[in-house]
Amino acid sequence: MERTVEVSGTEFIFQQKSEIEVRKLIYDYKKCVGCGICVYACPVNAIELQPVHDIALGLDMPPVMIDHTKCVFCGICFAFCPVNAFRFIIDDFEVKKDMTPAYLKGSVKKLENCVNCAVCYKICPTNAIERKIKLRREDIPIKNEGIKGSIRIDDEKCKLCGICVEFCSTFKAVESDGLKPYEKILIDEDLCDYCKLCEEICPNEAIKVEGKRIVEDKLPEIAEVVIDEDKCIFCARCVKACPYEGVEVKKPIEGKIVLYERLLDSKCDLTGCKACIFICPTKAWSVEDGKLIIDEEICIFCGACKNACHQNLIVVKKSKINVKTNEIPWTEGWLKAVDRILNEKVSEGAIVEEIKTEEIAETFKEYIPKAPEIDKKLLKKLEEIEKKLRTPKFRRTIEFLP
Repeated sequence: MERTVEVSGTEFIFQQKSEIEVRKLIYDYKKCVGCGICVYACPVNAIELQPVHDIALGLDMPPVMIDHTKCVFCGICFAFCPVNAFRFIIDDFEVKKDMTPAYLKGSVKKLENCVNCAVCYKICPTNAIERKIKLRREDIPIKNEGIKGSIRIDDEKCKLCGICVEFCSTFKAVESDGLKPYEKILIDEDLCDYCKLCEEICPNEAIKVEGKRIVEDKLPEIAEVVIDEDKCIFCARCVKACPYEGVEVKKPIEGKIVLYERLLDSKCDLTGCKACIFICPTKAWSVEDGKLIIDEEICIFCGACKNACHQNLIVVKKSKINVKTNEIPWTEGWLKAVDRILNEKVSEGAIVEEIKTEEIAETFKEYIPKAPEIDKKLLKKLEEIEKKLRTPKFRRTIEFLP
């Protein structure tokens, strides 16, 4: 058995090579926020948390360190990472989380109310949402020439969704860093030919144009919002930001944040620190009126902020971890990782247990006929099964079967 580690850019590539297969665990330390979930999930104590506070404030080092000599390359850290900092590859096959025995399960669904606007993809922290543009004003060659007109936006009706901005260069956006990507939408009337198409694409009827429509037919779909669930961390920023209630998210981890508010004034340095704000993968922390505020609606309860607070003023209470399982014999060992994560306890040992022929026979004894000669034949078959179960490649075929 040969184990190696390489560094490529922001990725640590851990490899285990045997005569049977090659496994790779790829860890992108720039995606990692130091939540510590993998530390508790690891069945062999191969992962250690590093100084998250210093890392949040700019120290360029991995939030966790992995001892590849201890690692058994089981993929549990990959399956339970809430921010997708790990990738898992077996013989050049990229394993997906839903192929593992048990994995952290969230869900995101685009609803009928979605108007394919520009809000969600602009504020998604992991670029899991893409807005595919199918038609822009510049794609239509017909233009009005020499006509006088006017154009205005009704601010009371406008929901700042950005559809007009991405359709036509006449509209200019004043961008924001918050949950609303745009603070205001302006009009450059020098670029407008008063074609009236923007009236049609606005879902709020907030745009009024005096001019001449250049085409009679209704416009086709001008854009489509597509969500990549493999990139999503299920923070629900899109849910809170969407002005049309067009998306639904179920978080994989449920819980609450407790702040020691009595000690905040004396111990929390919002001027020189802000480690919790910087480390948060969903931007759930902010400062309002000089006070530290947490928005639990967009919090994923990962625990990175707790680890980043060097004054121990933050407690992250995980009440439930939503896990999806596959019908695989060794799933129980993976589910033990869930208990360790909830209780914040490291493993006492490895999850791998040797399967013995007698145990297999005991498991299947109700199916074995009573005739002695048939018993022997079946036991021989069971011995063959045992040999196959001992083969990693055979187990992997079952484990990661789509």
